[in-house]
Amino acid sequence: MGIQRSPKHVCAHVLRIKGELDVDALNGALDDVVARQESLRSRVHYDESGMSGSLEVLPPLPVPLAVRDVPEAPGRSRDEIAAELLHEVNEESMDFLETPSLRAVLHRFDDQDAVLTLLSHHLYSDGWSVGVLRSEIAACYRARVTGVPHTLPNPVPYSGFASWEQEFLQSEKAAQARRYWKDKLAGAAMCTMPADRPYNPENQSARTAVRNFSIDPDTLAKVTVGAARNRCSIWHVCLAAYMVLMEKISGQTDITLMTVNSGRPAREYYNTIGFFANLVPVRLEFDDCKTFLDLMLCARKASAEAQQHQLPTESLLGMYPTLMNPPGDSMVLPAGFNYISAPADHQDTDFTTSVEPVTLPEEEPASFRRGVIIWTFLVVPGGGFRCVIEYEPDSVDADTVDGWGSNFVELVLAMADRPEQEWNRSRSERAAALSAQDHS
Repeated sequence: MGIQRSPKHVCAHVLRIKGELDVDALNGALDDVVARQESLRSRVHYDESGMSGSLEVLPPLPVPLAVRDVPEAPGRSRDEIAAELLHEVNEESMDFLETPSLRAVLHRFDDQDAVLTLLSHHLYSDGWSVGVLRSEIAACYRARVTGVPHTLPNPVPYSGFASWEQEFLQSEKAAQARRYWKDKLAGAAMCTMPADRPYNPENQSARTAVRNFSIDPDTLAKVTVGAARNRCSIWHVCLAAYMVLMEKISGQTDITLMTVNSGRPAREYYNTIGFFANLVPVRLEFDDCKTFLDLMLCARKASAEAQQHQLPTESLLGMYPTLMNPPGDSMVLPAGFNYISAPADHQDTDFTTSVEPVTLPEEEPASFRRGVIIWTFLVVPGGGFRCVIEYEPDSVDADTVDGWGSNFVELVLAMADRPEQEWNRSRSERAAALSAQDHS
């Protein structure tokens, strides 16, 4: 809970805007979005325990839009400066009580080229919300410039989500989900990865470290086509590759991954900005899988079942209160998983000649949960792919992470190219690997 309220737990989005821009209309559009979206003008007031709180929704609030001229910098391109602005906004802090929870700065190279940086607190926003925010800014801006009212659907108020969630928990669907998890997580333990040195939370670096592993757009297209032939997605290929990697590292063929879902629990909330993310365990039991294709199909089935039986994080942890506890062994670290698809290429997100998200050449540290190895599978704008591994540099060597990442990418490519290839070691070989690990 403290992580959620951290001033560093923010959502940043940066847009490169080319073409004629009406600054007053943009500022008005930001005001319109805050008026439409309750979460951006809300505050959570926690009780003395800090574990529960109440949501206060404020009246519509203006968004101060700072406008700054960016001087030319010899030897640096505008693209490089835009990436630097993204880096800077990623480093910013925002108090979770700040309202509105939308901070905007327009950085102008000239009257035809600018960068808009947007920041909100993660307590009121998530990955899905970024797409909603961008679409709403565009529609509200066009309405102000043209005088023609926008046709955006009215978002379901975020303040009603708690009631919706409580009603869901009383439903038969939630009862089925609880039965599913009771059976699925019986005897399960969260996946951990080996450290090179003991992890000590009292003596750690100021921040985590990150390694990036990429697949170019043309190769990713082939991987996507290969997966689709077997009704699988990139996510399923990633899970299957990780299954092989973990078997090589530990000899295990029964692992439970903690994933994050930032989608929406019901269609009526598709156009609502807010924090809806849930933790979703995915248990992968693959001892009987013989080929890469078997692994992908196992991943597809396990992932689909987990998504279909989602429960609110608090409810799931109520059933399994030790699920997120640190492992008892300081020589292993728990692993967490995210999958982030590229934003949809919708025409309704443009409001000038060109509006494109700014990206970094490589991902930077983003997690504020320490003592965890975070794997993020990211499809970037333009069609490329990144496997991003965020880790504790005091406990895990960069060379170790490089080995994991390189092996992982090789497995992804092999699975797409040769899905019928057998992958597994014999049970006796796995038993010998486990025995060697236990005695190391």
